[in-house]
Amino acid sequence: MLKSGLIKTSGWIAGLLVSYVASFGIIALPMHNFPPMSRIGLICALVCSVGANVFFWSKSLAFVAKMRGWSARDCQMAGFLVIVPGTILFLAGGPFMATVNIVMQESYWTGFLCAKLVHPNFITPGPFERETPITLFPK
Repeated sequence: MLKSGLIKTSGWIAGLLVSYVASFGIIALPMHNFPPMSRIGLICALVCSVGANVFFWSKSLAFVAKMRGWSARDCQMAGFLVIVPGTILFLAGGPFMATVNIVMQESYWTGFLCAKLVHPNFITPGPFERETPITLFPK
């Protein structure tokens, strides 16, 4: 492996570790009576750490998917790999079922972003983004 590829891969792994430690720390906080502004700050910190986690997982999975030639569906299913370390967050969070929602959303967005990175034209346009139909009298 080239030196630049090794540095890039180690950066992805370091990003994963930092984002998981941040998510673990935020979810494992004991429940207190925080004022509303502190709660908003905690939610923003959790969203940022989970967002970084999604980004680094999807970049790592996109690298593997390009090397292996995965289809777009395989890239979406690779997002379920996030659930494995996410169970650590669930078990560390205590009896809060909200961590299950966080892990499932993280899995969905990781698969979506991985598919978008590997196959940029995979997502079909929505109902209002269709191409114009072929007409008899073009403009």
